[in-house]
Amino acid sequence: MTQALNISIESPQSGFMSLRLRAGEQSVVMGASCMPHDSLLELIEALIALLESGAAGEAAAVRWNCEPEEYDFRFTAHGARFRFTVTHHSDHRRTAGASRQVFSWTGSELDLCVPFWRELRDLRRRIATDVYDQNWRRPFPHQQMRRLTELVRGRKREVRQVAGQNVRQDVRREAD
Repeated sequence: MTQALNISIESPQSGFMSLRLRAGEQSVVMGASCMPHDSLLELIEALIALLESGAAGEAAAVRWNCEPEEYDFRFTAHGARFRFTVTHHSDHRRTAGASRQVFSWTGSELDLCVPFWRELRDLRRRIATDVYDQNWRRPFPHQQMRRLTELVRGRKREVRQVAGQNVRQDVRREAD
């Protein structure tokens, strides 16, 4: 059974944002910098790419700078299963042998994307209160977030429709 993926993205403060990932006994906590990568935008774009490409998906990566260390989020599709890994690099040079995988999760497309989407949606709701643009020093990617929301909601509808069809087929079989 797949462990639930839990994501927490804290409101930015002075150019840094805390992220927490948890699945079962695994957890990662990191304080990411707004520079030099636009990591939040990269995250949303990676999730969009994953949902648009589906099971035939290409790998997508997100870089997080935590000064001096860095983390990479990597998303890959393996048929109907999706894999999410986090790799820790001791610094920006990414020296061979100095990097290590610190988190790994495998599950369905929605089990991967929905926790990220919910947390990003909550972060978007806090923008005005948190003075997001000033504290993250980058604008919130509203356009990309709208696209991610469309894709997640569309995929959830598809799953519900398929589940409904399967239930109707099971009922017909039992009636026969």
